[in-house]
Amino acid sequence: MKVGVRDIAREAGVAVSTVSHVLNGTASISREVRDRVLTVARELGYLDQRRAKATIATMERVVVAFDRGFVTSGDAAFRNRALYQGLRRECERRSLKITTSVSDGGVDVRKVDEIARAEKASGVIVMGSGGRLDLGELVRTGLSLVVMNGEEQVRRADAVVPANAFAAGVAVRHLAAAGHSRLLMLGTAGRDHLAARRAGFAETIDILGLATAEAIVAAEDSAEAGEAAVALRLREAPGLGGATALFCLSDPLAEGALKALASAGLGVPADVSVVGCDGVREMRPAELATVNVGYEQLAISALAIMESRLVVPRPARSCILVEFGAELIAGATVGPPPGARTSQEGGGAGRMRGRRYRHGSIGVGGPHARLVSDRFH
Repeated sequence: MKVGVRDIAREAGVAVSTVSHVLNGTASISREVRDRVLTVARELGYLDQRRAKATIATMERVVVAFDRGFVTSGDAAFRNRALYQGLRRECERRSLKITTSVSDGGVDVRKVDEIARAEKASGVIVMGSGGRLDLGELVRTGLSLVVMNGEEQVRRADAVVPANAFAAGVAVRHLAAAGHSRLLMLGTAGRDHLAARRAGFAETIDILGLATAEAIVAAEDSAEAGEAAVALRLREAPGLGGATALFCLSDPLAEGALKALASAGLGVPADVSVVGCDGVREMRPAELATVNVGYEQLAISALAIMESRLVVPRPARSCILVEFGAELIAGATVGPPPGARTSQEGGGAGRMRGRRYRHGSIGVGGPHARLVSDRFH
């Protein structure tokens, strides 16, 4: 049901003309009344409704470009599906049409340019897998361009990315709050989207003064590889060399770790606590404590940035990077270290349940976003 200014006036206890003045900035209104009107307008969904209407007026169609490898199968492909599904949902909400451009061996600039101009598209969304992309030719076409889950390699295009390093810090702090002081990391080598999480883990360990053993390195980002890597370490160092908690750089790796620990007769969290990182419902084990990095929400900021370029065009302007924060999803796989006393039932997991970690905030990025606008093109 659509909400109008009369609904807002009734709920806020003010005149319809007052609501109109607040929403349009056409008269001086006291701060208390202004805040009350805007709060009601936001809670009733009017502001979101108004933004969607404005979007329809300025944007009609977007081209979504990605490499064919983006849609390949495998444990890691669920992130890409979450990205694309989130974009489809947001486009439907804004009444935007989508035309896809799928290429082999990178984004086909000529193909994307032809499609965008033939379809009279408002702009182009390039879907990445967490790495840096060479989009020089596409940048030079002059099309409104935003990269989701990646960055243009010399930073000439706007981008929206998960705060992967920050997310790793959220996981480490959750384990530290549960009483763990010796942590272990399970990851892979050479994958861009996991490299930032490795860096975030190391930085937070150093900041908090915690101890860590040599990382466990899986052959790839999958449950099977994670299980094999943890099983090998357990054979080499029974009990994980004194570590009481394991941070896994992805949810598939965490799933594999849980299987290996169970096969070795180790209880979770009685003997070892485990935290993952991704938070996509499709792939995480039901009881896994993990960190949601917001893949499904990246499209909200991507389209808002594109819209801002169309509404307020400027010949030269700083590139925008929106870095989403992270939200802890507490689960049964985290508890206090073996033998530690807890002051309340449920231990560390109970104390941390529901806690959110926010990485700055901007209007277009939602409650877990940070805006960085120090890049120029």
